[in-house]
Formats: sequence, structure tokens, C-alpha cells
Amino acid sequence: MAIPFPRIQCFQEPGDRVVVTRDGRLVFNYHFGAIYPRPFIYPLLTPQGHNVLACGHSVDLVSHSHHRGIFIAHSDVNGHKFWADREHPCGHERLLKLESGVEQGTVASKNFWLVGATPLLEETREFTLRADGALLVALEFTVHNAEVTFGVTKFGFLACRVAKTIGVAAGGGKITDAAGRVNEKAIFGQSSAWCDYSGPIAAGKDGGPDVWAGITIHDDPANPHYPTPWMCREDGWFSPAFNMAEPFTLKSGAKLALRYRIVAHDGAEPAA
Repeated sequence: MAIPFPRIQCFQEPGDRVVVTRDGRLVFNYHFGAIYPRPFIYPLLTPQGHNVLACGHSVDLVSHSHHRGIFIAHSDVNGHKFWADREHPCGHERLLKLESGVEQGTVASKNFWLVGATPLLEETREFTLRADGALLVALEFTVHNAEVTFGVTKFGFLACRVAKTIGVAAGGGKITDAAGRVNEKAIFGQSSAWCDYSGPIAAGKDGGPDVWAGITIHDDPANPHYPTPWMCREDGWFSPAFNMAEPFTLKSGAKLALRYRIVAHDGAEPAA
């Protein structure tokens, strides 16, 4: 009996990156090299091959150098900042899983959030790409030696910088949420089951309308603080802001598990 060919393939390449493909076409790269303060995903392609992410701020290339595609960070962990490049790092320790399959493939890794040489948090993450195009994100944080409080902030955990032309300000894109609110002024700080950022990604053919694409992020109903408040900017940034409304304390030996669903889609309609 023939073994079904794995539609979703995950494999490591030189340069400390994992490549994930669907039906032989790139979907995303996961970068974990020590030259970066934290691992990240870039690019992320739609089914038609459009990259919906940016690697860096569209204007401020210095103080926002940490805006690399999709990354995991937080700006207040027991008062320590794990956000910008000059602050505390999230150090990749090792890959835990590279699984290819017919219906899905998974990349998993272990990371340590370090204050100096001392781990404050242990984190495991899984990115599972399904054949239908959904990218499932599973994060698990463990504290071993002390109580950890994630403070009130709009920065953390899952963060996304979209391609410049998708941005509302630079390209005329649009931010929408599950309640039908539109753009930063209406959505910023509001709770929603999902949020979408879509905009122009390529010029139209023969003078026709520009081609649109976007990215939808879903909060999992099992997550604490569901539905999450959202941090969004018209310059091309959005994030489910887990601690925007209240802190969260993790006792020694306890775990915080967070789940998200990300869909990179073609067209202007959110993948809701």
C-alpha cells in the first residue's frame, strides 16, 4: 500500500530556519537564529502566493527593528521588558518537533525568557499548518522558581506586522473585527473574537482594481481573558493584547496556555 505523500512539509534549512510548504509551495519560514533576540515567522504567504507580512516598521527602521513578521513577546514580565531588540531576549533553546503530514504539519520549539543568564520563563510553542491554510498557534509558559506577573500592557503576546501596502495609512487597507468595527479608532482596546488586517498587495491587471490580501487572527475561546482586547495601528500593526485590561499572575510550577488561529487569505474579506 502506497504511503500518502505529505502535503504539508516542515524541514530545517541552513541559516537557522525552518521552511513549511503546502503542496510544494512555501507558506512560511520560522527563523530562530541566535543573531535575533527572539524567533519569528517571515514571510507568510496566501494561497495565491502573496506575502502578508513585513520584516520591520514601514517608517521607523531603528527603534522598531523588533517588528519582524509574527513574533511572541511581552513588555512587562515582573517589571522586565521582553519586547524591543535592546531589552531582554527570548532565547531559542532547541527545536522539539518537525512533523510533516497529509493534513497538517507542525513546528515546535522550546525557548527561555532570560534576565541576564537567568531564565524567568520557559516557553514551548507549536505552529501547526493545516491543509485548509489555517495556522494554529499553541503557546505554553511555565515558571519554575518564582511567581510571575504579566503586567497591564498593550504589548503582548502574539504580535503581527503586516506588509506596508496592506496598512491603512500607507496603502489604504482596512482593519475589521467580529463586531463589525472598522480601523484603529473604533477597534483599539475593544474585545473581539477575531481581528483582520487586509489591504492592497499587488497592482491590478490592465488598469483594474488592486489585488487585496490580508491576515485574520482568532482568539481561542479557551484562552483566559477571552475575547481579548486588540491593539491595532493604522501603520500596519495589530495584536491580541492579552494584558491590555488586567494583569495575570502565574504561580510557581503553573502553566499558562494560549491558542490562536491565523489565516493568511486572498481578497478583502476576513477569514472569519
